[in-house]
Amino acid sequence: MIFIAAVVLLVILVLLLYYFITKDYSYWASKGVPYDKPFLIFGSFWNIVTGKEHLAQRIRSIYNQHKTPYFGIYVFHQPNLVIRSPELIRKVMVKDFDKFKDRNAFSNESIDPLNFHSLFGAKDTTWRNLRSKLSPVFTSGKIKLMFPLMVDCANDLSAHLEKLNGKTVEMGNVLKRYSVDIISSCAFGINANCFKTENSEILVMATRLLDFRSLSRSLSMFCAFFLPKVMYIFRLTFADQTAAKFLVDVFKGALREREEKKIVRNDLIDLLNNLKKNESFDDSYKFDDIKMAAQAITFFSAGNDSSSITLSFAFYELALHKEVQDRLRREIRATLDKEKDLTYESIHNIKYLDMVLSEVLRKYPLTALINRQPSENYTFEETGFTLEKHITVIIPITGLHFDPEHFPDPEKFDPERFSDENKRNIKSYTYLPFGEGPRSCIGQRFALLMSKLAIAYVIKDYAVEPTNQTSIPMKYNPRYPFTQSKDGVHLRIVKV
Repeated sequence: MIFIAAVVLLVILVLLLYYFITKDYSYWASKGVPYDKPFLIFGSFWNIVTGKEHLAQRIRSIYNQHKTPYFGIYVFHQPNLVIRSPELIRKVMVKDFDKFKDRNAFSNESIDPLNFHSLFGAKDTTWRNLRSKLSPVFTSGKIKLMFPLMVDCANDLSAHLEKLNGKTVEMGNVLKRYSVDIISSCAFGINANCFKTENSEILVMATRLLDFRSLSRSLSMFCAFFLPKVMYIFRLTFADQTAAKFLVDVFKGALREREEKKIVRNDLIDLLNNLKKNESFDDSYKFDDIKMAAQAITFFSAGNDSSSITLSFAFYELALHKEVQDRLRREIRATLDKEKDLTYESIHNIKYLDMVLSEVLRKYPLTALINRQPSENYTFEETGFTLEKHITVIIPITGLHFDPEHFPDPEKFDPERFSDENKRNIKSYTYLPFGEGPRSCIGQRFALLMSKLAIAYVIKDYAVEPTNQTSIPMKYNPRYPFTQSKDGVHLRIVKV
């Protein structure tokens, strides 16, 4: 009798839980908005939870099922609005940005001060003050000063590949070392020596910072984007705290050394320090060591993984398209015939390099989506639909990038899409690898430059070729929120 009562009670509790989780599933129907039918308590994300689809693939699948300017989905129990129309995307990201300036992402100063004071996590006036303060740091002129530091790392990459001539290499591992070397040099002013030291401490910590092989880190990252309330309840942090503390200590140590020895490197530490020194008494946002370290760590975490992943996909596509690789090599060498070495100006003038990288970023955008949180109820004049301020807006990057109306034959790798003539025909707000508007990626110039350097320094001297270990077609790791290969990118390196 007690057993039966216990079972009945358990069933009642499960039913009540199901009701409270799914009670909002009538939201989009009540608004007359077309929507993706939710499944159990998982909403539109069942295939992601079970590992059947990567987030990028899921966004594409849902996008392709709807042809309306916008439609509804459920992120577990939460209704979200996905916008397909480039005109409406422009309104959200640019024209009416003041009403959509914040991301729906975890941000709490007491739980995670580093994330709270990062451009990713900062909100409202904190974000506005921080963006205004940091914008002068990422101008082309400031990044040009870092160019010699990047070249040193590109030379180390080339020298490392010479030892691997004729061998099959997992490119992700090699390019991770390159990106950590560059970010360490340009953000922390230290030589990480990732190519010379197998288990470089800073490489270990860089990997640990956002290590998606860890279940707890993967869950934290997922919740930060999609279930921020869980972060508050369990006091989770965006990045691994051991790695973050290590990098904060490295930053503070480098800052002290600069002050004591009057060292000038024109890197991020110098630029941040100069900002702090030039603050006026009435500045509304003032840097301290933690706020400065937050910028360096954000720069570090955002830069090393994103660039190494993008570069892995770039070499993958070059290996599969020999004619593209050969043409790129000819153009790089033609530039070198005119100049002794690649300069900041000359690398920007290799048009085909820019075309190749642009197409890589179209086909493999790092993030599948961008989200925005309205600060007030917002009415779309075109349809009369009023979006309530608690409803998150999603910009479906992978859906847009693979929409044949915007990019014909979207599965094909075709750098010609971005020739001077053809890129004029690309509709605004359909190509968004770095976002758009005031909240676009502030490090875009830096990321493009370090990526172009790596491609140029490798392709000028080496051919990359597929092997029987190369995954064709590319498979994504469903556990990673970012677009990343499931099996690694295995290519043969051959001196040419």
